[in-house]
Amino acid sequence: MNRRSLLSGTALALIASGARAHHGWGWAEGEQTELTGTIREVTIAPPHPTLRVEAADRAVWTVELGNPGQTSRAGFVEGVAKPGDRIVALGNRSMNRSELRMKAVRVTVGERSFDIYPERIGRG
Repeated sequence: MNRRSLLSGTALALIASGARAHHGWGWAEGEQTELTGTIREVTIAPPHPTLRVEAADRAVWTVELGNPGQTSRAGFVEGVAKPGDRIVALGNRSMNRSELRMKAVRVTVGERSFDIYPERIGRG
């Protein structure tokens, strides 16, 4: 194997492992938690729609939803939530406690719930 092939293979392996780490659940705690707050920003875009949520202590969290298709199938589409709306997000927070980040399995905006990962609700 020549040096160029080895470097290309190494780069691909690093990229793939980074994608798995980001897109999987390995970065998140096993236990689910609830986050209640006010939506400050809604982004419906790949790779994951996200919400910026201000909690009661004024800390601002990033709440990741599923991929755009999965999030849309759950009914969470552009216009169902807007800045200023109250939200309850159920999900798995980052194992890195200094990172205010959660992967939501369900979000509730007002009286309407959106089950992003219904198979994971209550399972951790």
